[in-house]
Amino acid sequence: MNRATAEERALARASVYRLLSLTFAYPTPGRLADLCAAAEVADVAGTLIDSATTTAVHELQDSLSNAANGDLESTYQRSFTLSYNEDCPLYETAFSASHIFQQTQQQADIAGFYKAFGVDPMGDRPDHLALELEFLYLVVLKEAVARDSTEPDNVAICRSAQRSFVRDHLARWAPQIAGRIAVSGRGTVYEAAARLLLAFVAWEERYLRLGKVQRFTDEPVLIADEPGEFACPVVDSAVPVTISPTHRGKGGDRAAGNVD
Repeated sequence: MNRATAEERALARASVYRLLSLTFAYPTPGRLADLCAAAEVADVAGTLIDSATTTAVHELQDSLSNAANGDLESTYQRSFTLSYNEDCPLYETAFSASHIFQQTQQQADIAGFYKAFGVDPMGDRPDHLALELEFLYLVVLKEAVARDSTEPDNVAICRSAQRSFVRDHLARWAPQIAGRIAVSGRGTVYEAAARLLLAFVAWEERYLRLGKVQRFTDEPVLIADEPGEFACPVVDSAVPVTISPTHRGKGGDRAAGNVD
């Protein structure tokens, strides 16, 4: 791992989170160009993380260079479907909850993190993989901004949120969903993205010093109720943020969140 300032490393981590979030969101028209640009940035940033992440970013970048917009969309549909794939669900609570009430409670916990940072997820459930990754991208980016502005209190808040969210949510199901994505998307961009997700989350666990993470079961539960929309109200925030899910099905289109 190359030497870097805390701000540079935060920007590097944010770039990888952004690449992963864009990759696992529904590939709307023009998405391939966005992915290639994000991969180029993450390719440089990966050298500030670890060799496994760097290698995985290289592989994803190569896979993207051989893809086409139409292929990306059709592959996404085959791998995940437009709403819910029982074999490869992109929703955390498919791995953590056994009934609809438990899913609702856990989605509310995830939405609570979003709400604390003035984030409004629209068009999909808050536990979608792309949304969780995008939320972490925004929080890590806010850490970098706080470091640049010399705001230690905000840095501490951002780092605390990262540790809690990765430990209690993303890291608990990332290995399981990455393994399933690698199978469902074998030979495609999504297999390469799954390897990056696995390598990067393993790095995050070490970097954030999370210790032993208690994983969810690798037996996803198909809830009878089809995933629907989930609205999280935006609270007053110094830096309001909106996340509009890119996953497209009944919920509509999605674009990356913006930081004002």
